[in-house]
Amino acid sequence: MEDIPPVRPRATGLMRVLVRTPVLLYRLGLGGLIGKHTLLLTTTGRRTGLPRVVPLDYQQEGDTLYLIAEQGTRSPWYRNLVANPEVEVQVGSRKARGVATPLTDPQEKAHVLKLFVRRSTSMAERYYGIPRGTSDEELLQLAPQRAVVAVRPLVS
Repeated sequence: MEDIPPVRPRATGLMRVLVRTPVLLYRLGLGGLIGKHTLLLTTTGRRTGLPRVVPLDYQQEGDTLYLIAEQGTRSPWYRNLVANPEVEVQVGSRKARGVATPLTDPQEKAHVLKLFVRRSTSMAERYYGIPRGTSDEELLQLAPQRAVVAVRPLVS
């Protein structure tokens, strides 16, 4: 697995507690309070085999959900899904099983980055290190430096 470094430092202390708040809200049935672009991703721990839940920002295109790992390939959820790509996602009250695939094609990654930029340039800059006013060509150059994942429905 190619090492893609973090875009921003890992949350610690009180910030870590605040980042985990969406998990609690979802469990209390209040997931609608979080915002329409946050989901819960459940992966299987690569060492423990236990379920691991993390709230993530996402973009959807068709039936595919796209995620960007702020911590690059060092992100625990990213490493877990590389080890076991079967995941569960919860959007609002809807849960679905899926297969998570890290994207490697720079064109496809650039397209996903553009989806995030279109929705919010300030969030894309703050969380994913995509400067405001970035052109399509610059997104293509930036794409290999971002860990992007596609989650597609599990076909039985």
